[in-house]
Amino acid sequence: MEENQQDVLKVKFIKSDSVERRGVFIPVEENKKTYKLEGLLSYVKSEKRTQPPEFCKDLAIVLTHPHPMLGGSFRNNVVLGVADYFTTYLQIPTLCFNFRGVSKSEGSGSWFGGSERLDTLAAVNYLLSLNNDVPTIKKVLIVGYSYGSVIGSSIADEHPDILGFSAISYPFGPLTLMLLGSLLPHASNSLKPKYFLIGDSDNFTSVSTFKKRLKDFKGDKLESKIFEGVDHFYGGNEKDLAKEIAKWICKVSINYSEEQQQQQQQQQQQHQ
Repeated sequence: MEENQQDVLKVKFIKSDSVERRGVFIPVEENKKTYKLEGLLSYVKSEKRTQPPEFCKDLAIVLTHPHPMLGGSFRNNVVLGVADYFTTYLQIPTLCFNFRGVSKSEGSGSWFGGSERLDTLAAVNYLLSLNNDVPTIKKVLIVGYSYGSVIGSSIADEHPDILGFSAISYPFGPLTLMLLGSLLPHASNSLKPKYFLIGDSDNFTSVSTFKKRLKDFKGDKLESKIFEGVDHFYGGNEKDLAKEIAKWICKVSINYSEEQQQQQQQQQQQHQ
């Protein structure tokens, strides 16, 4: 497994000059009313991919943005920075979108994250429904930043085709826990792969609090990284951040493929 993983990681940085980007609108329904969410879909057409066919096969990424009331939207340096890296170098589709009430997204947001969770699930379903020019998508990983990591991590177990989540600078401070504390157990109880990243100079969560909170998360698929000399906003460090998450994405994809192969072999043996 380790040798295979290293072989795949060697080719993950093949840069594509064929990334296509298009604005999209994602439908989300709540209380019998449908809203449209503004999104940005980025991908490399199947025939223009230069990665091996099995590399991150059938995988896509949904990205969730910082708090709207603090000016957050998908047009954020971290969200767009990591999304661009994933599409350009891993050559997998990414979908950035605005929560309800942000920019061109219809509706209004919620105080406790209920509507935003539905928005994120709608983005996942939108990706899974795509066809034609976009490569086949069967599985999705969530990558959330700041407030977006609280929302994104909370829906990991709400959809069978979500493989796991990465949380960039999850705000473990008292205000977040007061308003969104009910969402934390959804993330901490998940046994799916999860990757938490933070800077040691984060403006909202201390390293000691970060380490303490991660002890509450269950399962053996939890990973974390602390960046030295980096604050909550990652100015100038977006590429380093993206590289770290890209390695994790590759690892999750490889492990999932191996698990699927093992299950198929077991099923074949049972029928022999």
